Amino acid sequence: MLYVRWIGLAVMMGFCAASAFAANFEVAIYAEAHPWPQARADDELATLTAELQGAVSFETFAGGEVDAVAAWVEAHTDGEMHILILTGLLPTTIYAGEVDGSLAEDFLDAGNTIINTGEYTFYSIEGAQEANETSALHNIIDVPAAFVWQGRGDNWRADPVVMAPTADGMKFAPSIEEFGTSYPFHTEDYVGTPWELEIALAENTEEDLRVDPGVIVNTETGGRLGIFVQAYVLDIPSPDISWGAVMAEYILNYYLDVADVAPAGKLASVWAEMKSPE
Repeated sequence: MLYVRWIGLAVMMGFCAASAFAANFEVAIYAEAHPWPQARADDELATLTAELQGAVSFETFAGGEVDAVAAWVEAHTDGEMHILILTGLLPTTIYAGEVDGSLAEDFLDAGNTIINTGEYTFYSIEGAQEANETSALHNIIDVPAAFVWQGRGDNWRADPVVMAPTADGMKFAPSIEEFGTSYPFHTEDYVGTPWELEIALAENTEEDLRVDPGVIVNTETGGRLGIFVQAYVLDIPSPDISWGAVMAEYILNYYLDVADVAPAGKLASVWAEMKSPE
């Protein structure tokens, strides 16, 4: 498929546009998918961008436009709350194995957000070369104990983890439904670190608390890392859940408000205190 980079601009008047400009953040999407079949990812991205159109300013980068992604990330490490969306692959132009100081890490440390779907968080392949393994997650967020396997720790399993929608999931992302994930957050991995769970849209509590989709937040920097249906297709052929719809609903129903009330430098507690009771 031929990709064309394109930009969605906020063109509607009214509440959505006002909220977007008040929040003053932008979204970039790197559209090269793994392990989602590219056609499936394209459909989901069409759903995502159709929902964002008119409410959020966004730009989509085609597979291979890794230098352009790096330029966007560097230009948006500016103290706002921008979002970079990955569909399973992290360009090595923003992380090439650095223990510290990668563009991806600097982007998060500036209070921005990275959201991933598909492959293990921060996985890379450029050409036929595997560029990183689980160490990328450790290095970028500075949590050496963090893994997103089915079992806690360095503990891959063949069977998926069944995720059940939470009350927050149904409230902020009504397209959420039960599905199987290959790579969930394990919230215990972040105890004693600046990172904590901000929102769980679906969870599994059978062993430890495992979350996907969900977002963790660094309470010192305001940076956020989200995972939205991290499923490896050999484990889980194709979950019916629409990660494009869920991602869009999270951004429009939750993140816009977070960005309004918590500009760069504010902590996650700002929004937590404002959330209305169920």
